[in-house]
Amino acid sequence: MSQPDALAPRHAAAELASAFREAGIRVPVQRGAPEPGPGVVGLGALSPAEARRLAQLVRTGTRRTLKAARALRDTLDAYRIDLPDILVRDGRIALGATSPAAAERLARLLGAAPSVPSAPDSPLDADRVAERLRNAFAATTGGEAVDIRVRKSPDGETVLALGSIDAAAAHRLVTALRF
Repeated sequence: MSQPDALAPRHAAAELASAFREAGIRVPVQRGAPEPGPGVVGLGALSPAEARRLAQLVRTGTRRTLKAARALRDTLDAYRIDLPDILVRDGRIALGATSPAAAERLARLLGAAPSVPSAPDSPLDADRVAERLRNAFAATTGGEAVDIRVRKSPDGETVLALGSIDAAAAHRLVTALRF
């Protein structure tokens, strides 16, 4: 057995676990797991090659969502909209958190009217930005709602935590943002 093959089971298990998470399949991937109980389907022992193949099959099923997430990430990057935590989770595209300023820029790109601050140089009202982005998003995607919550980041900054969307909504969003 060659050196790379010696590490293959651990890497194959990690790859499989990642593919399952991306597809929204809750399967604990553990070595030496006990027999499953009633109502539980056990995942039998797989060779590293089987684990890689299963991961490949799962990813084939999530390819459309993965492509939509990449297209959305690339489009937002082109506009310099900071949404660095876009990822596929549970078969949906999780958008992550962003600043009120970035959310405001995104709302404007989606057709929202400019926000009028209460006073010059005053910070944006995060709750108002969230509502404007929610409305602009729904108008752009044909009614698809996105959950937006205002919260504090670990460093104390106000951020807008955006929920998740499906691949079709992501495609409509990318189409609306094309320049």
